[in-house]
Amino acid sequence: MEHKLTTTEDGQSELTIRWNKEDDPMGFLYGWVSRGYLESFLRTFPKPGEGGNPTDADDAYHMALGLNWLAEHTDRRLELLLLLLRDKYKASWGTLAAALDAPRSTAKSRYQKVAKDYAEHGDYVDETGIHSGPPAEVKKLVADRLKSRDTQDKAIENAVSRLEAGDRVRDRRDPARQGTAAKTALGQWVIDWDGEGELLTSGEDIVPLD
Repeated sequence: MEHKLTTTEDGQSELTIRWNKEDDPMGFLYGWVSRGYLESFLRTFPKPGEGGNPTDADDAYHMALGLNWLAEHTDRRLELLLLLLRDKYKASWGTLAAALDAPRSTAKSRYQKVAKDYAEHGDYVDETGIHSGPPAEVKKLVADRLKSRDTQDKAIENAVSRLEAGDRVRDRRDPARQGTAAKTALGQWVIDWDGEGELLTSGEDIVPLD
C-alpha cells in the first residue's frame, strides 16, 4: 500500500492512496470508499462542531452510518493491537495506557476483557503471533495465563518496592538485559544498563535479581 500527500499549485492538499488485492483481500477499503464512508469521515472529522453540515436527514443518516461502520471496525483492530502489544511484544501496562490515553488500571482491564473475548472464539496471541484452537482449550489457556501474570505482576511490584541503589536487575521483556539500579526519579528508577548507561525505566519493566 502506498500513499502520497502533496500540495497543489493553488495551495490545496491532495492525498493519493494506492492498494492492491493483497493489501485489501476482503475488500474493506474498497467498500469503505465505494459506499461513501470515507466521504463521511472526511466531512465530519476536520470540523467536529459542525457534524459534517448535512444537507438533509438522509445525508445525516448516511454519514452516521459510515462513521459507525468505521468506529466498529476500527475498535476491533485496536483490540487485536492491544493483544499484540502485550502478548507478542511484551509492552508494559504503561505503554498500553499511553496508547489508549487512559490510566494503567483501565488499560489492564480492557486488555484482559479483550483476551477473554478472543478466547471465547478460540483465538489468542503469544510471542510467535496470532493463533486459533479449540475454544475450550484456549479459554483455559488464557485464563491460566492471566492469573499467572497477575501473580507475577504483584510479586515484581513488591520486589521493586524494596529495591535499593546498587541492586542488580534485569529487563522484564529481555532477561539477558541486565543492569544496576542507580537512583529513583519522578517515581521511576534510573537503571545503569550494562553496556548502555543510565536510562529512566518504568518499575514494571524491572525484575530484581536474587
